[in-house]
Amino acid sequence: MALLARSVAAIESLADEIGGLAIPCDVTDEVAVRQAVHKSATEFGGIGMVINNAGTLEPAARILDTDPKDWTRNVEVNLFGPLYVLRHAVPLLPKGGVVINVSSGAATNPLVGWSAYCASKAGLSILTRVLAIEEANARGIRVYGLLPGVVDTEMQEFNRANRVNEVGDLKRAALRPVTEPAQIMYFLCSPEAADLNGQIVNARDGAVRARAGVPVLGETG
Repeated sequence: MALLARSVAAIESLADEIGGLAIPCDVTDEVAVRQAVHKSATEFGGIGMVINNAGTLEPAARILDTDPKDWTRNVEVNLFGPLYVLRHAVPLLPKGGVVINVSSGAATNPLVGWSAYCASKAGLSILTRVLAIEEANARGIRVYGLLPGVVDTEMQEFNRANRVNEVGDLKRAALRPVTEPAQIMYFLCSPEAADLNGQIVNARDGAVRARAGVPVLGETG
């Protein structure tokens, strides 16, 4: 598995742990993305799945207080980054290949201070659905969007430190572990998820969680 991030230091230990390849890549740079995709394909003899997980929350401020340059940077990371990956990786996918774009519940739920994040994630969700109708039947690949829920990541640390809406009030104990969306993505990559092809999958959905082997919310506290 190839892992892409702006800094190799952020992913090197994980790549070593799973026997993968750490590749430095800023997803807002299409040339760098193209090079990283082809390096991955060369290293592993092809590409079987693509997971777009890069994202940024900033700028976290009310619309009238944001700098358009910061807003633009958000869209470059959250929307254009996945687009660049898809442009160069999807043509390399075989029949049965999988694409997962990680969106957010913010794509459909407006939140104060998150205008750029909400808009860019909404764009990613519709991009996912368009890709599905354009490429899934023609190429025999499966395309999913994933709403992972409020997960215990560095983004939530930022929310607590820079509260602009109610999400910043959530205690860490209330956040879901990162293993849950990871397990659901593993399920989506399997043939058993073929009936969900083209859908935006919510990690809080009890039926999805049960099928993925993740404890259903409410049953585990």
